[in-house]
Amino acid sequence: MADDKRKDIGKEIREWLILIVIGVAAVLAIRNFGFRITAVKGSSMIPNYVHGEYVFTDVFSCKLRGPKRNDIVICEYDDGVDGENFIKRVIACPGDEINIYYDDEEECYRTEVNGETLDEYYINEPMTSCGDREYPLSLGEDEYFVMGDNRNVSADSRDSYIGSFDRKNIVGIVRFKIVNKT
Repeated sequence: MADDKRKDIGKEIREWLILIVIGVAAVLAIRNFGFRITAVKGSSMIPNYVHGEYVFTDVFSCKLRGPKRNDIVICEYDDGVDGENFIKRVIACPGDEINIYYDDEEECYRTEVNGETLDEYYINEPMTSCGDREYPLSLGEDEYFVMGDNRNVSADSRDSYIGSFDRKNIVGIVRFKIVNKT
């Protein structure tokens, strides 16, 4: 009888361990290949996304087809010390040519992709800096040029220390806000 109880307890422990392993594997698979919830940090995407909001990030579609122009994406930036995630807008995709130029009439910088000036209705205010990169620049076959909507405070692809992002460093595409603070 004591042996039967030990066998039953051992069997139950094994069943629980199997369930835990399967549960952890499912969570990791969903997080890495399905979707994730991401916290917005900083002010680079004001007025559209603000610090403390949470967004639903679609990892699967991003891995399947890649982001397209105007998608809001989560980028993984590795400065060699700490891996960090940024929320940014895709401005240009692989093979595109991007130019940021000063518009004397508007007294601000404007963004041009493949010779066409973008209507950037979504930015917080007129752009006063083009960063420290040389323009025009052509993107490689796996490069994306991203910028924050709050251009005057955003650290993004305009800065040479960040630069363009390879597709493998774009974690996912933001689909919607879960917690809205605006």
